[in-house]
Amino acid sequence: MLLKLYTRLLPYIKPYRGRMLLATLLNVVSSFLNVMVFMAIIPIVQTVLTPIPHGTPASSPVTTRLPSNKLIDQQSIVDFFKSLFISTSREESLLKICAFIFIVFALKNIFSYFSGYVMTVVEGGLVKDLRDKVFAKLSTLSIDYFYDRKAGQLLSRVTNDVNTVNSTLVSSIMTLVGQPIQLGLYLFVLFSINAKLSVISFAIAIGSMWLINFFGKSIKRMSHRVQKNQGDILAIAQEMIGGVKVVKSFGMEHYEVSRFKEETRVHYQSAKRLARIRQFIGPVNETLAVAGFVGILYFGGHEVFAGSMDGGELFLFLLALITLMQPVRTLSELNGRLHEGAAAAENLFAILEANPTVANGEVIAPAAISFPIRFEHVEFMYSTATDSAIKGIDLEIRPNEVLALVGPSGGGKTTLVDLLVRFYDPSMGRIVLEGRDLKDYDLNSLRKLFGIVTQDTVLFHDTIANNIAYGNRNASKAMIEEAANAANAHSFITELPQGYETIAGDRGVRMSGGQRQRIAIARALLKNPPILIFDEATSALDTENEMLVQEAIERLLKLRTAVVIAHRLSTIQQADRIAVVNNGRIVELGSHDELMSYKDGLYQRLFSIQTRAASEGLVSTL
Repeated sequence: MLLKLYTRLLPYIKPYRGRMLLATLLNVVSSFLNVMVFMAIIPIVQTVLTPIPHGTPASSPVTTRLPSNKLIDQQSIVDFFKSLFISTSREESLLKICAFIFIVFALKNIFSYFSGYVMTVVEGGLVKDLRDKVFAKLSTLSIDYFYDRKAGQLLSRVTNDVNTVNSTLVSSIMTLVGQPIQLGLYLFVLFSINAKLSVISFAIAIGSMWLINFFGKSIKRMSHRVQKNQGDILAIAQEMIGGVKVVKSFGMEHYEVSRFKEETRVHYQSAKRLARIRQFIGPVNETLAVAGFVGILYFGGHEVFAGSMDGGELFLFLLALITLMQPVRTLSELNGRLHEGAAAAENLFAILEANPTVANGEVIAPAAISFPIRFEHVEFMYSTATDSAIKGIDLEIRPNEVLALVGPSGGGKTTLVDLLVRFYDPSMGRIVLEGRDLKDYDLNSLRKLFGIVTQDTVLFHDTIANNIAYGNRNASKAMIEEAANAANAHSFITELPQGYETIAGDRGVRMSGGQRQRIAIARALLKNPPILIFDEATSALDTENEMLVQEAIERLLKLRTAVVIAHRLSTIQQADRIAVVNNGRIVELGSHDELMSYKDGLYQRLFSIQTRAASEGLVSTL
């Protein structure tokens, strides 16, 4: 399971395999040099630590005596190092050894530096690629994917989980390659000294590995919980920041703080449990290692007492065993890191392997519409609902026609528009453009047909000019200003301190609702789409701003195809046709005059209520 999961990540590492191979080779050389320094201890022991008989000058020649090893030709190893260091005098040999240790350590650190640097470059590139791929995949997923999940959870996937996968995966690869090589070199040293003691040490190490693997599953389970908590924290923070005006207007600051504290408390408790398991592994492993070391010391001591090995051999063996503990401990902790990374990788693959519910077609949509767009027996039900939101709709949207959708809230007006631009696909029936089902068309080319202005206008934290040019990034300054003029926005933009270069703020918080709406209209106009959609574009505005926005809308609607969703019926009286939508069905269809002629019709009743409310100074939003 763990191996299969990480195998799925290998394609993301493939572009960096050359650099990773280079870093691995550098790491191997660094490990080899590290062992070379250790191997120099043999002549050091003989040169420095071997007592000199009384009366022997310091310049006397050096002799060696190490017992033979039946498994490995130990004497040949000793002879090799003798040829490097042993001279006619102890003083000269000591100088050679000191120079050797300094040079080898310097080279080891140079190779270690370049290995670490190359791997840092690989890690940075891998983080970038993974983050780009996750974000790009999110951009292809359908609207319902985002509505079914917390935004903070998705942000956590892009940030925290990518970092976790990178830190565990890349470091694990280096550990899996570098540490076994270092481990093998040290085991070679151990076996070259005493094979019997080495076998005992190896058996103890296997027992330690089994225990560490036992804790790995708990680490993975707790890591899933911690990563979910991180997403919940981000979600609450995002909601509070995005809705700061609502929070403050209702005096809910303390409530939001308490929610945030509760999530951070849960995260803290989960992180503590994860840390307890993770930190428990090291001491347990080290305790086992020390127990093995003590056992080896006891057994080796008896070997010395029996004359099977001398004290110098035992000293070298114990020193090698202590040095061996670091790669063993690193490898034993690797399992926990791999399980922690696996939890994050599963979260990423849940996004990377998700399929959009709205599939992309292959046919390029026409640049303009010459024939009506037809809804044919269309039904639609949201995945979380128990009843259809749209029921048996048959409707035409004709070229150069303004079609208004009106009716009580929740009747299905916005859902019809969402189906038109393929935010969703019908559960039954089809929507036809020029003889083809909308599902046949390429989504990008299809959505270029539409320009949408909604009640909840979204502006980006960028200049006003860039917000207007969002749908047409190649627009010139003159084109941007022309669109702003047509949307009745140019005058207020020029009065701002930096004009069109003024930063709109996150979601346009630095401007009024009417100003944001006019910028949104300018953005739709600059895109110059064949079909305009206005979804309650004036319902939240005061009378003055509504008049300015309505004037801009009417200017836009000339010689265009448009779908207008409106609650204020006074704004759509000039529409070519008006469809009254109630409980998912079109219950009335016609011009304003035709609908007003229907006795006891829903449109007539709604219009009468709004007219009476306006005459009495009330506001009706039905």
